[in-house]
Amino acid sequence: MEESSKIVQYFWLLVEQLPSLLAMIGCIVFALTRWKRYPKVSLLIVAGLGYLLLHALAFVVIFDVVPPLFTKPENSQNIESVRRTVAIVLGLLYYTGLAIAFALLLGAVFMKREPGGSNEPQPG
Repeated sequence: MEESSKIVQYFWLLVEQLPSLLAMIGCIVFALTRWKRYPKVSLLIVAGLGYLLLHALAFVVIFDVVPPLFTKPENSQNIESVRRTVAIVLGLLYYTGLAIAFALLLGAVFMKREPGGSNEPQPG
């Protein structure tokens, strides 16, 4: 495939993800505006969303580049087996990466927030 058509293909794959990418960038900006009030929470949110953003961008390329490396015509006898194995390994890597990002985000959600206003309900 021609190099310029690959770039166009990647562009359209990123356009498909544009709403999610914009939401992540917006949430990163929002977390950065709250940095002084909740530095630990903001750090985890920026780390989790930044990682999720890189993950999304990287796997657009990985899912396109890696499978052809393992499914060359000289391996035509067991090409379906190799395809399945590559798909399973890439899927495991993809979802493990998502689990790491969500762990960071959940850590931020359940982290105790101390600075600024009180987050604990006031008695009576």
